[in-house]
Amino acid sequence: MEAKKLLNEQAIAESKVVNEDAGNGVKRMYITGPFLQAVDKNRNGRVYPRGIIEREVNKFQSLIESREALGELSHPESIEINPDRSAILITSLKMDGNIAIGKAKVLSTPCGKILESLLSDGVRMGVSSRGTGNLCEDNTVAEDYSMATIDAVYMPSAQCAYSDPMYESVQYVTKWVLNEATGLYIEKQEQIVKAQETFNNIVDKHGSKIILKAFGDFLRAI
Repeated sequence: MEAKKLLNEQAIAESKVVNEDAGNGVKRMYITGPFLQAVDKNRNGRVYPRGIIEREVNKFQSLIESREALGELSHPESIEINPDRSAILITSLKMDGNIAIGKAKVLSTPCGKILESLLSDGVRMGVSSRGTGNLCEDNTVAEDYSMATIDAVYMPSAQCAYSDPMYESVQYVTKWVLNEATGLYIEKQEQIVKAQETFNNIVDKHGSKIILKAFGDFLRAI
């Protein structure tokens, strides 16, 4: 039987800072966005079938639930996960079409502090899966693939796996959608904000006349 190869994939999770209040006034940094990519060829020339990605995402839930889903800063040369090198704790990973959207807490470990400093200074970081498996002749990942974890990396290989750093205290649920004009995934929240800006511009332009008329019509109706 052919030995499995170490397959590291730098996916694209464009780092977004979420400020999350931990309850004691301490804000923690998270990264969120597309973590895994199926169907499309990545920068390593590999293709991950959707069924394999979905299967591995489902298997990964047990590690998330037990708070053991540690990721390191950059890929090591082995499959073993070294807590001393840990930088992130993956807290969520869910399929959305051919993309797995994830969220990870940036840890207060030495490597986590390095990652937080890089993100705070505007360095573009991403995430990358680490697993073992073999490749078919067309560079499609074989069924024996097994994902170990997702690491924080510089210049990921999946076209969509750059993550957004966030200091999280926001209350909305992140929804990523494809921007047809740019070919990039953006947060649904961004669309909501733009819609709100459009509404505010209309109100500013036509102003209180519309609001006052509508309110007057309401009062007359009752």
